[in-house]
Amino acid sequence: MSEWNVDDRPELPPEAGDTPAWNFDPNNVWLATAPEELQIEAMRLWFHARYQDPANDTPYNGREGGYQFIHGGPYDPDDVIQERFGSIVKYEVMEKLITELHEDVGGYEWAPIDHDPEWDYEEYYSMLPVDRTDPLKMLDERLGQIEDTITAQAAPQGFVIQLLHSAVITALEAYLWDTTAYWVTQNKTILQEFVKGNKDFAAKSFKLSEIFTAMDGIEKEVVEYLQTFIWHRLDKAKPLLEKTLGIQFPKFESIMPEIITRHDIVHRGGRSKDGYPVQVTIHDVRRVASLVKDFAVELESEIKKAFPLEGAEPALPDF
Repeated sequence: MSEWNVDDRPELPPEAGDTPAWNFDPNNVWLATAPEELQIEAMRLWFHARYQDPANDTPYNGREGGYQFIHGGPYDPDDVIQERFGSIVKYEVMEKLITELHEDVGGYEWAPIDHDPEWDYEEYYSMLPVDRTDPLKMLDERLGQIEDTITAQAAPQGFVIQLLHSAVITALEAYLWDTTAYWVTQNKTILQEFVKGNKDFAAKSFKLSEIFTAMDGIEKEVVEYLQTFIWHRLDKAKPLLEKTLGIQFPKFESIMPEIITRHDIVHRGGRSKDGYPVQVTIHDVRRVASLVKDFAVELESEIKKAFPLEGAEPALPDF
């Protein structure tokens, strides 16, 4: 798996391309002569705008051989990177990114991201959290459903226990999405901070005549960006929420091994990278659920410090 710390990734210059982050496509003329590290970053952004961990949106059926790629695929980074960039970037440069992606969550089998032009944004918008307490409530409901599944079975089998463990991590991802989506859609100041603090948005340039059109569509673009964000990458979620909300992101070191375990369950058929079966128990599921709940409670506490429940919400603190 690739390194968790990605804070040192380079920023692309405006001439790299001005397409939206969720549909980034680099300028070929710029890319051909760009430094190697910028070529890799541009290809990485292009790839992640189009392909995702199949665990995010792909049905899984163990009896049918695993993920059912109903939206197309699976896609090997080696194939799609070479197909798009083979005539522009040297193979040894592409190979560095391909190796990184092979070691990441999707491995050799990635799922496509559906950028359906017919996507009903208004219908989707209606499903976003409408109250600041909704994300934690929904997390409680999801964790409660997991506990109900445990108690409903006299003796859950190993495969079921693995799925329950994975479901806890999925509940954490959903909570982080719900929380971020709520604040950027309900508070214009926070939306502004998100755009200013996110390099995929902050570096974009507009003609003066395009500014108002861009402003009208920025919230939709941010929500689409958050849709494709890989929320179990807590190292990426940390700076995103800290810059956007002006809070201290809770410590997550105790959760990271569980995310790796979930990766082995989902992507390696329940085996570690060394080939050994992943061993999880009902006690482990409940322990991880407790870690996730404690993490969420601490995050909620940080949000309340920045935005007290009583009275008007204060302006964001200086960063």
